[in-house]
This record gives sequence, C-alpha cells and structure tokens, in this order.
Amino acid sequence: MALRHARRLLLGLALVIVAALATHANAMDALKGPVVLTIIGAIGETNRPAFDEFEDGVFKFHERRFDKAAVFDLAMLEALGMHDVTIKYAEWPKPFRFEGPWLKDVLKAVGAKPQTISVLALDGFASELKAADLDAYDWILALKRDGRYLDLGQRGPLWLVYARRDGKAYTAEDEQRWPWAAFLIEVK
Repeated sequence: MALRHARRLLLGLALVIVAALATHANAMDALKGPVVLTIIGAIGETNRPAFDEFEDGVFKFHERRFDKAAVFDLAMLEALGMHDVTIKYAEWPKPFRFEGPWLKDVLKAVGAKPQTISVLALDGFASELKAADLDAYDWILALKRDGRYLDLGQRGPLWLVYARRDGKAYTAEDEQRWPWAAFLIEVK
C-alpha cells in the first residue's frame, strides 16, 4: 500500500515537472505581437530559427549571424514583471520614469549566464557589459517612458537603463552605457 502511494506521488510530481517545463517552452513560443527583442549567442532557450540571409536584412546589415535565437514581443517582456526607475539626468529637460523587466530576468528566461553581453541599437551603437557591470546596477530593459511605450524615433523599441544604488547623480558616463533603440542582445 505504501509503495503504491509513493509511486502515485512520484508520478504526480513527474507530471507537474513536465507540465511546468512545457509551460515554460510554450511561453517562449507564444508571440502575440511584433518582435521587439532578439537574443543570440550563449543561450539555452530558443524560439526562433537560425539567421536567414534573405529574411534577416537588419541583422545582415549589422553583420550579425546566428544559429539560434530567442525573440520577445512586448507582451512576453511585460510577463517577466514590470519595474520602474526615475532618472534625473542634468542634460535632459526633466526626470523620466522608465518601466520594463529587469535585464537579469530577460537573460534568465533564455537560460543565459553571461560573462559579457553586447546590446545593439538600430543605429549600430553597441554597449558591451561585463558580468561585473550587470551585477553592479539594477538594469531595466525599458519598454515605456512616462507610461507610454517607446516608439521608433523616440528611442524605442527598448532602452536599457539602470538605477544607481549609491544615490549619486547620473553622469555622462552613465548615459553612454544606456543604448536606446535597442533590438538585439548578444550573450557571450
């Protein structure tokens, strides 16, 4: 009797684990809107085929080719949890509130354990961040600024920013590390 009960428990536990894994895999596949972020490189979870010479003109223009990738639309990024930071930078006309998922949660969703990442913007600007940089700040992959989605031409679709933990004023060096119009993360 105890053996049969133990088998049922193990079978039930196995079904829960399989269902959880299937739900995670389906979440990566569930595009509801246009892709706003592609992640390539050292990742474990994928939901997109390899680079295609004809279909992937923007990646070709930026000389980025890949065997595997994970893609996200806005709904998928929002589902990772929204966080916000208000940034008051002296060169900007006013403080702005940015909203989006933590970068660490985006990287975790694709099974990445980066030593370095490169975040590429549509204009070709790239910001390279080492693991120590990623750990030093609370990075947000912003989808919204002051409650509105970031549009193309208004520094969208994504803007990578961070909250300073030390409370110091933001500097030009900080701003130089925040790629706007970001669309690609390469994990190394």
